[in-house]
Amino acid sequence: MHKNANLMRSLSVTSAPLNKEQLPQLLEQWTRLEKISSKSFFTSWKWIGSWLKMLDYKTNLVTVYDGSQVIGLAFFNIHEANRPFHISAQLWFNRTGEDAKDQIWPEYNDILCPKAREWAVRASVLQHLVEKYPDMDEFVLGVSRKEIFETPTPPSLFPRVIWETQSYASILKPEFCDLDNFLSSTSRNTRHQIRRTLKLLRQRGKVELVKAQSNEEALIMLEHAARLHKKRWPGLKSGFNNPYFENFHYELIKRNYSSGCIDVLSLNVDDTPVCFLYNFIHRGYVYFYLSGIEYEKDNRLKPGLLAHAMAISHYASIGCTTYDFMGGEGQYKASLSNHQESLIITSFQRKQPLFILKHWLDVAKGYVRSSGNPPSDRE
Repeated sequence: MHKNANLMRSLSVTSAPLNKEQLPQLLEQWTRLEKISSKSFFTSWKWIGSWLKMLDYKTNLVTVYDGSQVIGLAFFNIHEANRPFHISAQLWFNRTGEDAKDQIWPEYNDILCPKAREWAVRASVLQHLVEKYPDMDEFVLGVSRKEIFETPTPPSLFPRVIWETQSYASILKPEFCDLDNFLSSTSRNTRHQIRRTLKLLRQRGKVELVKAQSNEEALIMLEHAARLHKKRWPGLKSGFNNPYFENFHYELIKRNYSSGCIDVLSLNVDDTPVCFLYNFIHRGYVYFYLSGIEYEKDNRLKPGLLAHAMAISHYASIGCTTYDFMGGEGQYKASLSNHQESLIITSFQRKQPLFILKHWLDVAKGYVRSSGNPPSDRE
């Protein structure tokens, strides 16, 4: 705690169940903090507002003050999880701890606060909640960058990574606006697969990447993507078989598509869709969320790979800085990326014998146990 002890002394924290009457003021506070934060689309009000509606606003709000100024905001929910040999009381930030509701899978999750104040704000929130909820076993934050793990903790807690994956991204260059220039930055094999796909598809007709031009068109395209996604990922592996997931994304599009922060793209061949991409855009940063692909018997055809390459070229042409494939292993992600990092879920756990034992078992075995729904179904 020593790194931010001085900064924390000036901070105070409150927490309480969310009251819907707070929403107008909360919206104002949240959007003000967004402008001075370094956070992602997943902590923007566009995402959070849709998430709150999905929960029917049944959540808790934690607020951090520096004097009378609000400098930190997050939501939390309490969940009981079945652990080996015991039931663990968990507090989840900006998530619920319930698989069905959390299948929307926010990444780059954090407490919303100004740049350079992240550690002090997180540490103050943890200190407050540890004292307010003495029976809580775990305080869970993620999916986030690994810096979350370094957050100073109260003496009664220790951080433990309970889920980890690789994240892939393409840092965009202006010259990538030309598809061939982008392809020249990839491996020989990747270039060959994309160019071969483009050549074969052009034999059928015009190949183009088309963007939905309205809320209505975006929703129709997302329905087509959902059909293909469910075909690729049967049962509960596809979020589109989960009413919470489906309703959330339809609400997200209805609320926000006209603002330009969401793209639903279709790779068309002779006006027939062969692949859909569902992306978010925040401050010039593009997040690829999921796709729906019409797979063919001819394994020479890689419509998903081509669609991503054309999307990268498109976003470079309009001045975006990054095309982020986000968490989850995938050869196609690695082949189109020039940057990677680890994403984690961190559980700040009470220093209880079972948690400490599990931590040292993890260390001894040299691996991190995965939990929750990995975002591999976004292919």
